[in-house]
Amino acid sequence: MNAEERLDGLLTRAVRTYPDRPALEDGDRTWTYAELDEEVTRLAARLVEQGVKPGDRVGVFIPKSAEAVIAIHAGLRAGAVVAPLDIRNPAVRTRRMLRQGGLTLLLTVASSEHIAREAAEGDEVPEIHALDGAISLLRTQERMSPEPLPEAAGEGGYVLFTSGSTGVPKGVLLSHSNVAHFAVWAAAETGLRPADRIGSQAALTFDLSTFDLFAACAGGACTVLMPERLKAFPADLVDWLTTQRISVLYAVPSLYVNMMERGGIGDAFPADLRMLLYAGEPFPPRALETCLRLAAGRSVYNFYGPTETNVCTFLRLPATPAAAREPTIGSAVPGDVVDVFDETGEPTSERGEIHVAGATVFLGYLVDGTLQDPTRQVRFRDGTVRRAYPTGDLGRRTSSGEIVLFGRKDSQIKRHGYRIDIGEIESVLLDSPGIRAAVVVAKTTEHEGELWAYAQGTVSEREILALLRTQLPLYMVPDRAVVVSDFPLNARGKVDRLTLAAEATTESSPLKEKR
Repeated sequence: MNAEERLDGLLTRAVRTYPDRPALEDGDRTWTYAELDEEVTRLAARLVEQGVKPGDRVGVFIPKSAEAVIAIHAGLRAGAVVAPLDIRNPAVRTRRMLRQGGLTLLLTVASSEHIAREAAEGDEVPEIHALDGAISLLRTQERMSPEPLPEAAGEGGYVLFTSGSTGVPKGVLLSHSNVAHFAVWAAAETGLRPADRIGSQAALTFDLSTFDLFAACAGGACTVLMPERLKAFPADLVDWLTTQRISVLYAVPSLYVNMMERGGIGDAFPADLRMLLYAGEPFPPRALETCLRLAAGRSVYNFYGPTETNVCTFLRLPATPAAAREPTIGSAVPGDVVDVFDETGEPTSERGEIHVAGATVFLGYLVDGTLQDPTRQVRFRDGTVRRAYPTGDLGRRTSSGEIVLFGRKDSQIKRHGYRIDIGEIESVLLDSPGIRAAVVVAKTTEHEGELWAYAQGTVSEREILALLRTQLPLYMVPDRAVVVSDFPLNARGKVDRLTLAAEATTESSPLKEKR
């Protein structure tokens, strides 16, 4: 692998080309590419001094900030496999991630050190070393010796955790080239340039952030970190986009919808915002029409892809939706091959499962520290057999080669762009004292977009939600919990999830247990 295919190579190239251009802004602090590279080089050297070797697995347990961005780049430059972690997760869930990913080291700062120590609990107090400025290195599990990773990750890689059906998050292991391929393509496709200012609103644990961090380097643009609190105040967010002269924004559709419905963006569209990118969930058709009208000819892109492929298809939308045109998620990113297969494993023009092969497809899942590869060898319609990832998404291929997306074939859902496996929530409930049975559903009536948990047992609704908040990130905690005496059953004697999903659930509901 040459330097240009490595994620840290993107920063190195940007320093050579745009040394004096702004690279990163966090509040009132700004770093040029030369200054950012100097900070990254210094921290990477300290990591090596502390014994970090190529292939070691390092978690970045730092609130979203310039320090977190520097730590990610430094870990990659030191040859580590880097995993951004969310300090807002319950410690018990972070602990599961450490074990799943085989993460033996954590980069942290003073504000998150106590949480890091709690998550990294063991027989001894974790050892911690100050490295550079505010950043420290904490050794989490000295006795863990995870199996070596394949050659593609032997000199580092990137891990993003997703929800898992077993109740334990899965570590998605991406190689340098997986992410760098996307970053270089995205910068070229969207025409990123040094004058651009990217509004970085996504959590660093979310795959949308790979555009903010790495495509920015590929195009020499400046990454401007958005304060987290603004997501709850759409009007303030619109004002921030304007005052910070943001020219590129990559976000989930729900953020755009909030800015249109509650942020007043239609009355004062940010003057410098020239490009809107979205991914993570479907854009409601009427809201998309409004967005395109407000964008008034600006570039609008729909990116699609599960975390395992980052982005694998794209669509540049027309200025106004064509009534006769079937809505699609576009065609494959160059370097990828995307097609739809039926239940027999044959390519089909009917509805089937979307499969992805090519440059952005991940190496596999980290499970108990070891790599498990869920891909399969598939013969595509051109006759070529390729290593392909079955996404679990249902779609159909049009005559022009674009993909129409229909939904999931399993229990996964998207909520505010986050992928949630309902099985993980149910697993936490079923492992809890006082709960005999539990079912979680996404509402399909007037409660669409909400998650509801139904449980049998000796606990109250308040206790159920309080329990889940100690085990799961807030975006996975159901909106309501309902204690029932019995679950409705379908003709096969299994819990009728469709009935639960459609049930309005009032105090007079027949499902509600009288307590």
